[in-house]
Amino acid sequence: MNTKDNQRTRLSKMLFKNALMDLMKEKNSVSKISVRELCDRACLNRSTFYAHYNEPKDLLNELEDEILQSTKDHLEKIGAEKDTGAHKYILSFLKYIKDNDKPFRSLLIDSADPQFRSRFMQQTIVQFVENLDVSLPKEIEQYVYSYILNGSTGILIQWISSDYECDENTICKLLFAINNGALVHIVE
Repeated sequence: MNTKDNQRTRLSKMLFKNALMDLMKEKNSVSKISVRELCDRACLNRSTFYAHYNEPKDLLNELEDEILQSTKDHLEKIGAEKDTGAHKYILSFLKYIKDNDKPFRSLLIDSADPQFRSRFMQQTIVQFVENLDVSLPKEIEQYVYSYILNGSTGILIQWISSDYECDENTICKLLFAINNGALVHIVE
């Protein structure tokens, strides 16, 4: 394929994704969004949509996969830095969410898809554990991770929902204090 077609494809997909995120804010569910609405919002025709997707859910799946991959890449990059401590790691993650508000808001708040939330936080927690070198007794490991996963997800969702009412340093300290408190007595 030539470069012009690749650029056109990337632009079309970007326009459809932006349209989807805007419509999810209004409708709260991809199942309530029609192809016609997506095309109207993106200012593209239906044949362009069907050249890339079968239905709006396919577009949502692609958007979800992209945000999961970009988050994973970002966390790996932070983890590769030699001087990354827990606070710096979490703070960088929070800044990343805030800098990429629209997709995170769309996928964690507007779509309210519990499966995506679960995939997102599980991936994030796994990377946190790997990069921050946390080791727990095997028999309780999944319980502790579940607690951290659900609590951290709740804090992030509240933070995004409040339009980042607290700055990321405050949320970082809160996440660190709560999660460290959960770990400190277990690891001893």
